[in-house]
Formats: sequence, structure tokens, C-alpha cells
Amino acid sequence: MKPVLYITYDGLLDPLGYSQLQPYLRQLGFRGVPLRVLSFEKPELCSGPQVRQVEESLASCGVCWHRLRYHKHPAVASTLWDIAAGLAVAWSLILRHRIGILHARSYIAATIALGLCTLSRVRFLFDMRGFWVDERVEGGLWKKGGLLYRTFKRLEKKFLLRADAIVILSRRGAEILRGMIPSRKVEPRIAVIPTCADLELFRPDPAVRNSKNSLKLVYVGSLGTWYLIEEMVAFFEVLFSRLPESSFTLITPSDPAILENVLGKLNLVQGAAGRITIKSLPYNQVPQALSNADCSIFFIRPSFSKQASCATKFAESLACGRPVLINSGVGDHEQYVRSRNIGVVIEEFSEAGFNTALDSLLELLRDSSLAARCRTAAEQNFSLAGGVESYLELYSWLSGDRENR
Repeated sequence: MKPVLYITYDGLLDPLGYSQLQPYLRQLGFRGVPLRVLSFEKPELCSGPQVRQVEESLASCGVCWHRLRYHKHPAVASTLWDIAAGLAVAWSLILRHRIGILHARSYIAATIALGLCTLSRVRFLFDMRGFWVDERVEGGLWKKGGLLYRTFKRLEKKFLLRADAIVILSRRGAEILRGMIPSRKVEPRIAVIPTCADLELFRPDPAVRNSKNSLKLVYVGSLGTWYLIEEMVAFFEVLFSRLPESSFTLITPSDPAILENVLGKLNLVQGAAGRITIKSLPYNQVPQALSNADCSIFFIRPSFSKQASCATKFAESLACGRPVLINSGVGDHEQYVRSRNIGVVIEEFSEAGFNTALDSLLELLRDSSLAARCRTAAEQNFSLAGGVESYLELYSWLSGDRENR
């Protein structure tokens, strides 16, 4: 297999790095992939012992980690600086270690890879994930038609024109993607690899037994642009009015002030706010937090770009044997939930809609086979091992003889 350089603008020391990057990289290295990683790390996360721990953990699996400093300010200039630094270091690695495959995770990393592909004959795996440019616009971070939008839309077209293989997170996203790819002599290989979970870490806890007279909700992950925290709290208020011993726990690295602002704005019924807690946990404690709950809840604002998404918390919740309460319009979530009966899809964000969803959820929770069904869905569709096999297949294919374009 050709040596691989994995480029990610997300840091291995970020929360996402612990949940999504490091597990994959260790498994790929353990499976014999000659792998080097180039990541951009936030300086505030590089001061503790975790750097050495992560480096040793990767090295024990045969993975070499090269890191650069992530710059945030000034906004555009700092990213351009990082891209230039990434180009220089990655080019050096290609020459010194005979890199044959560039695996670029998302768009900034792909910008670096695209420049390198013009200088060498390395093969290009565009781990697109989703429609990042549209996501920035729909999230209110960029203006549609603005300079950044136009620039990255042009780059997106170049990525799709040059990539030998493309990875996307949902089948729905793949359907849309096929209509976006420019005409080529040789079509790129498209692989759907949803966000997966480490099923050895995320496991059901059979010792957990919750009361039938209350319901424990849990939310795991960041709060912000896409997650509809007001609607989730409003659902809990309906739950609390019917089962007042219920609780809602948010496990998040985000600023608690986000939740406090929502609670102040909604004027909840007396006592409801006191049953809502927010806390931050180390990644290895998240599985127990999920197992302690009855149901995982997350509402995501649906949009064009979110059709290509797959939430990390989706796989992790199912892996712990916990059903999900979600809304429609996001990736393949709804299709999985409805076809396997592993959760509830809310129809509308209203008191009537919340009550209907709650009725369905309470009925579902009475099903003694629910936990096993959730776990099976995770094993069959969202296992880290399965995701690693998919990447190994792509690496093997990309290591074959180069086809004429």
C-alpha cells in the first residue's frame, strides 16, 4: 500500500479529534497503513501532558504525527497563513517519505492537497464530509455570493474535478454530489462512510435501570449554530409537565451561558429549569452519561447542506443502546430511525407535536428489545471497524495503477 499523508485542519486535541480522528488513525495504523498525519492544533490545548499522550498513542500504532499551530486571527489572513505553512510541510513530507496518497479531511485540508497534486503524481482522496461552503452560508457565517463563498465554490469544483476518490457522510448527500461533479474522463470513486463510533468504548450498561415514572434525557455535543437548543428545552418542558421527576442533562464543552440565555428567554413552568443541568465531561466518560439516560435528544436545523450530515452523537447513542429523539431533514437519520424503530422523529416543533412525540417515545421505551435493536443498528451501520474497513478499501484501490484521466 502506498504511504498516506492524512491532512486535517481540525486538531487531534480538539473534542472532535478525540471522538472522530484519533480512533480512526490508530486503527488504520494498527492495520498496517503507512500513515503520517498533519494537523493544526490550537495552542491553548498544547500546553498539557495530553500532547505527549496522544503522540505516544499514535506512535504505538505506527502513526507519525506532524502538527502545526492553528491561527484564528485575523480571520482570513490567518487561514491563508496556515494553508501556506501546510503546503510547505506537506511538500517536504511527500519528498522525504514518498507519499503516494493525500487524504484531505474537508475543504481547508483539500486546498493544501490540491496545490500539492499539481506538483506531484500523488493520488487525492477528498474526504469531503458534507457541503461545507453551503453550510457556512446557511449558518450565517458567510454571505452567499460574497468573496469567500465564490472562492471556495470555485475550489470545490476543482476538488471534485481532481479527486480520485470522494468520501461523504450520507447516502442522500451522495445523490446530490453526483450532480455536482464536473464532466470528467474518469469519474471519481464515491464512498458513503457515515460518522462512526468506537463500539468498544461506547457500550450499553446493563446495570442501569431507570424509573418508569420519569424520563432521563441527555444531549451530547457542542451547542451553537445548528443545534436547536430552544426547541429541545421546550420539549423537556412538555415532558416535565407530564412526568415532573424527569431530567435533562446536557454534556457539552460549550459555554453554559448559552443554556442560561435560553432558560431566561423561555420562562419555563416552575420547577422545570431546576431539572436541567449542563456539564462538561472527558470523552471517556461520555458513554456512561449516555447509558445513564433513557433517550438521547438532538434537534438540528434542517437545510440543504445538512442533507449530507451525520451527527457523531447519533452513532454514539445507538452504540450505548439508547434510542434517539430527532427531527427530519438531516442526512439519513430519519431513514435509519423509521426503518429500524430505534427512536422517534418529531413532526413539528409545537406543544401538540411535542406531546405526540412524547407519547411515541414512552411507548417505544416499553419495548424490552429496544436497547438490543439500537446496538445492532450501530454495529451494522456505524461501527468504527466498519468505517476503517471502508477507508482501507479506498487506500488499496488508490494504491493500484494510476488510470489515465
